[in-house]
Amino acid sequence: MPTPTRNSAHAVTVDAPPEAVFDLVADIDQHRRIFGSVVHSARLEQSGSRDLIERWSWIQTADSVRSWRASRALDRASGRIAFTHENPPEGLSAVSGEWTFRADGAGATVVELHHEYSLDGAADEEVTGRLDQGAGAQLEQLRTFVESQADIAELEVSYEAQLVIDEPIEDVYSYFHDADRWNERIPHCLSASAKQDADNVQIVVMDVQVPSGALHTTKQARVCYPNEKIIWRQLEGLPPLDEMLYGYMLFEQTAEGVLVRTGQTELLKRTGVAKRGWTVEEAKGHVAEVRGGRNLDSLKSAQEYLRRRRA
Repeated sequence: MPTPTRNSAHAVTVDAPPEAVFDLVADIDQHRRIFGSVVHSARLEQSGSRDLIERWSWIQTADSVRSWRASRALDRASGRIAFTHENPPEGLSAVSGEWTFRADGAGATVVELHHEYSLDGAADEEVTGRLDQGAGAQLEQLRTFVESQADIAELEVSYEAQLVIDEPIEDVYSYFHDADRWNERIPHCLSASAKQDADNVQIVVMDVQVPSGALHTTKQARVCYPNEKIIWRQLEGLPPLDEMLYGYMLFEQTAEGVLVRTGQTELLKRTGVAKRGWTVEEAKGHVAEVRGGRNLDSLKSAQEYLRRRRA
């Protein structure tokens, strides 16, 4: 027997014009910057003002990564983004809703997030609580991001290392995909274990030795596209300087071999920078040089390992 449809609404006031806030929510490439649990977002289809997106998010309470797909209708002129989930989360049989963006008359925007949903037969009120909590958290993270954009622009640093590895692309990809074997392959990795709850989605826990010689444990979530790319987000064990850390590996077959590009983005903590007596630019230069260099070392270790194996 179907359950009655329920409705929920949450709102927040954001100090920015409606068009600017709308554009941030509409642009799925911004979701990883805005929402702290998002590992990856992808647009699967697009036709005019409609699209189909997929998003992978870490569910901390379950220590797992859940993906969901939603069709969206984007109407910038009226400030609305309507959505319908194709695969509702456990406990819900249907979920749809919309974001609305309305000027408040004082230069700010009232952002509302509406949900219409139905519980499945076995669900209880805890499901409703999780939905409400999640909606409120998203709005607060959106407000914080929008109102901190000047700081974020100053403190965010991105960098990339690349190397051509003349080996089969399947072998190069497997070297980095098979996290359970990293301690045999990556010099600074002392141990690593991977949990895979869904195809090509991993949570990797790794013990590494940092340049000071200390042991550091990290946890990251990864969305893997075989022989194409790996998108990741660090969940725990962030470097002391960092507020946020995420990145990618791209694998491209060329005439010379496999071009591997590995890059990451860090959002630095102003307090961490000040504690070291650095300027922000000095801190950004330091992490790009040291961690970018370590990324290049990892690529070289892959190249050397695969050459030795073939010899």
